[in-house]
Amino acid sequence: TYCLALSKVYTFGPTFRAENSNTSRHLAEFWMVEPETAFADLHANADLAEALLKFIFQAVLEERADDMAFFAQRVDQTCIQRLEQVVRSSFERMDYDEAIRILEQADRSFEFPIAWGMDLQSEHERYLAEDYVGRPLVLMNYPKAIKSFYMRLNEDGRTVAAMDVLAPGIGEIIGGSQREERLDVLDARLDALGMNKNAYNWYRDLRRYGSVPHAGFGLGFERTVSYVTGMANVRDVIPFPRTPRSADF
Repeated sequence: TYCLALSKVYTFGPTFRAENSNTSRHLAEFWMVEPETAFADLHANADLAEALLKFIFQAVLEERADDMAFFAQRVDQTCIQRLEQVVRSSFERMDYDEAIRILEQADRSFEFPIAWGMDLQSEHERYLAEDYVGRPLVLMNYPKAIKSFYMRLNEDGRTVAAMDVLAPGIGEIIGGSQREERLDVLDARLDALGMNKNAYNWYRDLRRYGSVPHAGFGLGFERTVSYVTGMANVRDVIPFPRTPRSADF
C-alpha cells in the first residue's frame, strides 16, 4: 500500500525459477526489472512496456554506438537494423483467442498441438512474432486456468488481464498483468484453486486496506541483452549462468 501511494515504483533484482527448462532462452536464476503503476489497466501496462523497450533500444543506439558496431561486425549483422525497426514500429496487440485461431490455421505443424486453454510454447510464440506479425507482439487476455491467482479476472469470467510481450528471435521478453484489486474476487480465486487463504492474509490485507487498480510487469534483463546484441544464448550474457540440474547436492 505504501508503494502504491507513490504511484510508480520499480525493482531490479534476481529472480529464481524452479522450471525444468534447459534451453538457450532459460535460466534458473536471472535478473528482472519490475515496474508497478497505480491506476493503470492492462492497456496502460502494455503502453508502458512498449515505451520502456523503445526507450532502452533508442538509448543503446545513441549512447553505445561503438559497442553496437562491434556486435554488428562480430555477432549479428542485423542487430542495429533490428533495434531501429523496433523503435520506429508500433507493437502489434492481439488477444489470446485470436492467437489460437491463427495458430490453428497456420500452414505448419507444431510439436505441441494447438488447443484453447493451453500455455503457448516457444514455437508458438516465435511463429506469431516472427512469421505472422514480423515485429514485437503483445499477447493479452489469457485463460485464467494457466495464469496466477492475483491477475485480474475479466468480465467474461474465463480470462484474466494478463499480457506477454513477444520479440522476434527471442520469444517472451516481458510478462505482466493488471492485478486483482477486488478482495471478494481474489478470495473466490483462492478458494477455486484450493489455496489456503490464511497463508495469504498478508497479501489479502493489501486489498482490504486501501487498494487501487494497478498493473505491472517483469522485463527479463538477460533476454533483453540477448535481443539487443544478437547473442543466441542467454548464458552468454550473464556472468555466472545457473541452469537446472547443474548444482550437486
